[in-house]
Amino acid sequence: MKRVLSAAVFLPVFWVIVKKFHPGVYEILVTVTALLALRELYRLAAARGHRCHRLLGALVAVLVMASFAFAEFDIRYALALGLIALPLASLWRGGDWGSALADIGTTFFIATFIGVLFGYLIDLRIINDLPKGDETGSDLVFLLFFVVWSSDTAAYYVGTTFGRRPLAPRVSPKKTVEGAVGGVVGALLAGFVAKAWFINRLSVIDCVILGLALGTIGILGDLVESMLKRGAGMKDSAALVPGHGGILDRVDSLLYAGPVLYYYYQFAMRTH
Repeated sequence: MKRVLSAAVFLPVFWVIVKKFHPGVYEILVTVTALLALRELYRLAAARGHRCHRLLGALVAVLVMASFAFAEFDIRYALALGLIALPLASLWRGGDWGSALADIGTTFFIATFIGVLFGYLIDLRIINDLPKGDETGSDLVFLLFFVVWSSDTAAYYVGTTFGRRPLAPRVSPKKTVEGAVGGVVGALLAGFVAKAWFINRLSVIDCVILGLALGTIGILGDLVESMLKRGAGMKDSAALVPGHGGILDRVDSLLYAGPVLYYYYQFAMRTH
């Protein structure tokens, strides 16, 4: 029930932010969410003994996202900063350097993982294409969230009601094959609802392909986060969102689905 209440409260608010407010408001929301997710991942890394450079990692992640938001800002700035500054930070910190390579690598991976995948959520919003101009981006963002959240909700309720066969027991014992199938079906249905509701330029083929693709990749993203939590010996990345744990528990599927929708639109749907 907490999942339904969280979605019922947040979805209309998110609709207003994406469709009615200036795009900068959405970009700020994405950036804040990314920094919270970054904090959770560094918390998981700390549970395994990694001493990450959190502030530098946050700066790298923000600069990576800036390269998606601003065409004139090159992602190489962020990469150069990370590759030069993080080893220097370990040198300055001193102490036991036996784990320096692992600490630097973990810090850099987490920063770029968050920066790039959240960057695609920003990139989707700023797409400006005919026939709807800059409204295209807001349609795509809401399509992504609507399909993925529908899939996640369907997977949860089908899995808890009918689930019998484990999907990936070593990674996430509670996830089932039945739940995964329910999630993909939920994504398919959500695609057709979105076509009838707010993005009628979707064809039937688009609805089928995106439903299958976003539903499947969303499940895989969820499993990746479960793997990271299990590796850290933690049940949830945090307890920020009622019924969902932390920010990562809520956006893991979105982060993997975002690039899929972005490139599908660019290569299969964009007006040329």
